[in-house]
Amino acid sequence: MIGEIIMGMQPNFMNNELRKTFKEKFNYKNDETILEVAQLISEFLPSKGLAIYMYNSWKDSYEISAHVSDHAIPTDQFLVEHLKKTQITSETFSELPTIYNGQHLCKEVTTDVVVMVPLDKSEEFGYLCIILDGFEPSKNDLLQFEVVAQETYNLLSGLGNFSQTKEKANKYELLYRVTQKFHSSINTSDVLGEVVHTLRNVYPQFSCNLFLSQDYQNDAGLPIKELIYNDKFANKSSVQAFLTGNVRIETNTNNTKSRLFAPLKGKQGVYGVLQITAPNILQFPEDDIEFITLLATTAGNALENAHLYQQSQQLISDLQLINETSHTLNSNLRLSETTTFMSKQIKKSFGAEEVGFILFKDNESQILEGSTNYFFGKEASDLLTYIVPSLTERKEPLFIGDFKRNYEKCNTCFCSVMAIPMVQSKQIIGAVIVLHTEAFYFSFEKFKLINSLVHHSTLAFVNSMLREQLESLVITDYLSKLYSRKYLDERLIEHVKLDSQGAFLLIDIDNFKKFNDTYGHDVGDELIIQVASIIKNNIMENAFAARWGGEELAVYIPESTMKEAMVIAENLVRFVATCTKPRITISIGVSHWDEKNREKKKDLAHAIFEEADQALYHAKRTGKNKVVQAD
Repeated sequence: MIGEIIMGMQPNFMNNELRKTFKEKFNYKNDETILEVAQLISEFLPSKGLAIYMYNSWKDSYEISAHVSDHAIPTDQFLVEHLKKTQITSETFSELPTIYNGQHLCKEVTTDVVVMVPLDKSEEFGYLCIILDGFEPSKNDLLQFEVVAQETYNLLSGLGNFSQTKEKANKYELLYRVTQKFHSSINTSDVLGEVVHTLRNVYPQFSCNLFLSQDYQNDAGLPIKELIYNDKFANKSSVQAFLTGNVRIETNTNNTKSRLFAPLKGKQGVYGVLQITAPNILQFPEDDIEFITLLATTAGNALENAHLYQQSQQLISDLQLINETSHTLNSNLRLSETTTFMSKQIKKSFGAEEVGFILFKDNESQILEGSTNYFFGKEASDLLTYIVPSLTERKEPLFIGDFKRNYEKCNTCFCSVMAIPMVQSKQIIGAVIVLHTEAFYFSFEKFKLINSLVHHSTLAFVNSMLREQLESLVITDYLSKLYSRKYLDERLIEHVKLDSQGAFLLIDIDNFKKFNDTYGHDVGDELIIQVASIIKNNIMENAFAARWGGEELAVYIPESTMKEAMVIAENLVRFVATCTKPRITISIGVSHWDEKNREKKKDLAHAIFEEADQALYHAKRTGKNKVVQAD
């Protein structure tokens, strides 16, 4: 029957004839469709309908890739449509009957016979489906069908191999170009962007996400998510891929999508995970797994290089910061200049909102000039009650990501806290405190940097303090703690050159020798200290006082009128007379100068002293315990 239809062709003849036709028609080029193959086969096999099932490795099932039928027969069309909707899974591959009639497919089809011939019995490649009109084929017919199926397999396999080879070549050519781009870039965003761009080109129907393990500022609009290790909602496959460095694949319970997790792995570690989601896919073919894995590994190496470069650049920047800061601080700055410079450096390099410098002395904390204004307020005082004891007891730096949460009772708006002790000769002499209102604002890298910066700067702080202490000893009278006469003389000479006017007060303790003889030198020294204290507390802020010699003291008031100077002098006389124990009195001579005196007198500073001395002599001679104005 069928043999007659195909003109009694023998298998070898059929094989050669069909192969010749396939070669002439397709020439093994992958520019024709499976439908054209089906149409060509239908010319050799007169049948009511013909379909080709092909194995889909992504979905792990068989699907109709092409069919040819006589559309004039409704039942035939119905049968083909039914076959078109049918899928054969790999589980039922070996169980399919070679021949079964239409009753097995649909109750409405009763006369047709359907022959399912495997295109290749050795692998899951596909089926040739032949629909016959009401008769069953003989063994010879089946033999001819197998010949056709074998030649169909040879053609499609050749085309498939060519297509797969070409597709694989294209992928690896693309991977080569991507690798070149990766290694020509030292920017993390560029590397990640190229990964996403490549995947979207190769697999446009898939979606992808990047789970990254390190802090990353996503300013390129990339599908980046944080890789969370210890959260119950974290994706276990992504975590496993990251921890093991191996590819993980999962399929959801409904078999509607599959996910592949490829680690972004470098030589020194894993830097993240690439997640690819494939809708309506049951499995990933080995070739595609290999390609995605290679892409992820290549990206991991590029990310590692970018990170290493960025780390090296950051290290160079950190060393430059430490070197420049140390160099500046060791250039004989005063303590206030040191703290001011450090405050600016820390704000600029660390993005700090507040910076404080604290000196520990005699179990007390002193806020140094150069600290930001916040540290001189009450809120800072509350904050320091929590920080300072911890620093002094533990003698270790503090790094707190959310201070408000850890210390709820503290009244502060700051969350991120770094407190670094300044240690000299194993003793904590002070601390640097850096604050920001945003929680976890400072990275651990910044914490390590501020530690190093403070460590290298501590010696400069100590030198500044020692230098100022030494200067204070040189210019300060050891007993009264007022300036020395030499220092006042130098300042007086400077001011008469720069100021427009000024006043000079020369002060003498009345009957001081008598007190020394009566009560002893210790009481005499105590009286000088009392008078010096009264003077410091009752002169203008810009004025400076000195011990002129013995029981004589002096005050210079820049830019002061004679009237203002007389008020101050009279107050000093009154306070000394009422506040000293034993009670003593003082006499004061007051001199004044202005621009007119500058023009008349060559040695103006000496003239000012001489006039005040004459006025003092007059006060002592006319009753003491008074103020006399120079003529």
